[in-house]
Amino acid sequence: MLQINPGFFFRIFAMVSAVQKHISKRSFQIIFSKESSPCIDVGRLQQDNSIVARVRIDDMLSKHFAIIGSTGTGKSCTVALVLQAILKENPAGHVVLFDPHNEYSKSFGDRAEVITGETLDLPLWMFDFVETVELLTSDIEDQAREEEEILNDVILMAKRLFDRSMSRSDTSAQVKLDDVEMELQRATHISLDSPVPYRIRDVVKLIDHEMGKLENSSNLQPYKRLKRRIQSLIADPRYAFIFRNQAKPRPLEETIGRIFRLPVNGKPISILDFSSIPSETLNVVVSVVSRLAFELATWSQRKIPILLVCEEAHRYIPRDVTQGFHSTRRIISRIAKEGRKYGVSLGIISQRPSELEPSTLSQCSTIFSMRLSNEIDQKFVRAAVPDGAAELLTFLPSLGTAETMVFGEAVNLPMRVLLNNLPEEYRPHSSSASFTDLWARDTSTPQMMEQVYSSWKTRTHKDSDATSARHPAQRRAVDEPELTLAQRVAAAPSLQQADADAAPRSTGSEVRQLLNAAFHREN
Repeated sequence: MLQINPGFFFRIFAMVSAVQKHISKRSFQIIFSKESSPCIDVGRLQQDNSIVARVRIDDMLSKHFAIIGSTGTGKSCTVALVLQAILKENPAGHVVLFDPHNEYSKSFGDRAEVITGETLDLPLWMFDFVETVELLTSDIEDQAREEEEILNDVILMAKRLFDRSMSRSDTSAQVKLDDVEMELQRATHISLDSPVPYRIRDVVKLIDHEMGKLENSSNLQPYKRLKRRIQSLIADPRYAFIFRNQAKPRPLEETIGRIFRLPVNGKPISILDFSSIPSETLNVVVSVVSRLAFELATWSQRKIPILLVCEEAHRYIPRDVTQGFHSTRRIISRIAKEGRKYGVSLGIISQRPSELEPSTLSQCSTIFSMRLSNEIDQKFVRAAVPDGAAELLTFLPSLGTAETMVFGEAVNLPMRVLLNNLPEEYRPHSSSASFTDLWARDTSTPQMMEQVYSSWKTRTHKDSDATSARHPAQRRAVDEPELTLAQRVAAAPSLQQADADAAPRSTGSEVRQLLNAAFHREN
């Protein structure tokens, strides 16, 4: 019989072909279920369903994790199951879930802040210069280079123009650019990447001003292209989340506080529903939110750990560098390599691991691998797991739905797990369409098609059934105005006294100080 000292930490990867001896149930429990550190229960061992499969939370989050599997294997339910288990043990967490297909809006009940394209406020001035260039310039490299040089000048002057108008209590519309041009070009504490508000109308005004200069009269095409691009984005309702509140920009603290749950106020997870956001903009939005998370965690000195969950990660962190997505690849790669030091964790979710940027997946120390039928995907996962566990991957094509292999730092040994059932009301909107049911009768009524065509034309979702199906707290969040940071701090319930060995929680005033240090620092 195998004898194991529970106090001795070990890691063994036995070859499947070498497992010949019978291991007792007691030994299984010691290996897979007896943990002294905080854990989540994800299911039962396939070998013995009386033994709980536990995963260590800190090891999983501090060194990143991945959930991969072919479509239809229960991957979305696994994501919801794992996150629910984490938040049950950590009700004051800070989790941001990127949701490209509106799958998770009901998966966390009233514990989630659901932010849709209609309620998202991510102003252009919060983008850094690389992200702004990626959004506003042409796809043709030579043209983009010319437009980037123009933006370099006009965005900096637009920021200084707004700062000048705020300090002098006037409006930028009342200022004649000829009178203040020298002042705007003078060096100040404001740099190109400073998170200082500016108005897009001032950018257009400055572009017109630059076009009127004699030295630029021989090459006006870059200015005209840039102006047309900006005007087309402003007119597109899908980009409204970038250009909201231009007259009076919302304070940085409100936007950051809502996305990253500062304070938590009973909602430790925010779900960014990107289903109504243009696919070509998804890259930039993910980049902005990820960079803000990294900067917030960095300047809070690890007092605000953040988990970023990247659903459909292969869409915006692709293996093929020719597909673009440079800004997202840059920040996600940095978080994968350096995030552990600052308290930013990644959860990578993908059905095509072979299409993911390789170094990102290789940084995930814990992998939940569901059924993978594609041989290329299997080889890619095999390269990311420990050598001793590689032979276990022969089971991947035969795994059932809601069954997974778990490898890595957060478990003592690789294990094959039958996942816990997720209650029906918390399951993601990821089930397949029922062709036979929908084709048994004609569902294309005039009223329904009118709604479809209206949404198609306006590029906005107007699904009343989906809205009414939301949790009551989520419907109130859409109907009621968003509270300011100060109001949420005042309304937040007092936290229980932490354990003596626990890290101190951040108070409302500390949150303000951390935000100021992170985003209002001098460059």
